[in-house]
Amino acid sequence: MMFDAGDTLFISSTPAATPDVSSRPSVKTPPRGISGITIQRVEGTHDLDAFVRFAWRIYANDPHWVPPLISMQRDKLDTARNPFWRRAERTLFMAMRDGEPVGTIAAIEDRERPASAAKDGAFGFFECIDDPDVARALLDAAAQHLRARGMTRMAGPYNPTASDEYGILIDGFETRPALIEAHSPPYYAALMEAAGMQKLRDAFAWLVEAGPGVTRAEALLPSRLAQVAGSIRKAAGVTTRGLDMKRWDAEVETVCRLFNESLATVPEFVPMALAEFRALADSFRPFVDPELIRFVERDGQPVAFALAVPDINEALKLANGRLFPTGALKIWWKQRHLKRASFKILCVLPKYRHRGYDAILVLDVAQLILDHGFREADLSMTGEENTKINAYLEALGLKIYRRYRIYFRAL
Repeated sequence: MMFDAGDTLFISSTPAATPDVSSRPSVKTPPRGISGITIQRVEGTHDLDAFVRFAWRIYANDPHWVPPLISMQRDKLDTARNPFWRRAERTLFMAMRDGEPVGTIAAIEDRERPASAAKDGAFGFFECIDDPDVARALLDAAAQHLRARGMTRMAGPYNPTASDEYGILIDGFETRPALIEAHSPPYYAALMEAAGMQKLRDAFAWLVEAGPGVTRAEALLPSRLAQVAGSIRKAAGVTTRGLDMKRWDAEVETVCRLFNESLATVPEFVPMALAEFRALADSFRPFVDPELIRFVERDGQPVAFALAVPDINEALKLANGRLFPTGALKIWWKQRHLKRASFKILCVLPKYRHRGYDAILVLDVAQLILDHGFREADLSMTGEENTKINAYLEALGLKIYRRYRIYFRAL
């Protein structure tokens, strides 16, 4: 997601066989009137594997879906491997009909919510066949669980946080999601509304394309941006640099500090623990191009940074969820021919905002994206409430190409 805090942006085949889970005991009773559906709690590695793989049934005929790596999805949900679960709890549910899985959902309770959201719970990892009864049974199960734990509102989907894939896609179904962007079938919005879910907010993914022969960022961006950046570069003590991969751990710690301090002015922002931030950064590491990560330093101290990454989703699509036996080779081959980069984060410390450092970072990253042969740049995500940022991106010539919605229900 991209947050507005002055100059701060946070931009976070053949289907696999679904294991049989029909022998698992049902631990939840479906709402009365929904015949033939049972909701059971997901427990153990066998059930978790079925939970993860169910998405392949939903998206088997969707040419724009990018299958996640199964191992990474397991790790994301693993309470021992994902540091997020040190501060949060999750309960996974699967809907069954006639012995077959027909939907999944997670009920999520974040213990470090800000005081203004102390009674808010979340749901995520929602996947469902096109059946309103199944969707309602899943959402009711998550709501009942959160209500029993004292929550008064449920919002989502988050998978499992706003730094991961989130939201229901409501526009842009004919496009491919970029890295860390959700995807969903066109009928999901109708399922949400039929189950009594209401709109909480929308969020946008933006895209800019370089036309034939465009090799300079100045040709894509307003001239004023280049003028500001050029002026600021001449200021005493202002320098820029890329990421030092040899100092990965120290660089990640610096970025985490800049990230948390920059976003501290955003209402309801919850700082990310270093362990959680490091886990997210480490998941990027195999795809990182250190030149696409830029720092602005003032008198030798980092005060702003921007992060763009090759949009590896273009390559991950070929692996169909597995690195072996051939998935890793397909990713390696395709990775050399990607046409899109994804601009994920731009942060400026509050003390150093409105000095043009954002202009330097935008211009530098845009030029490096072109220099590396990419012809498209995705920026994601921005909330509709961030009117300043959205106007800024529109002025830069970007277009909204995917629109997402977060839903809520009072409990």
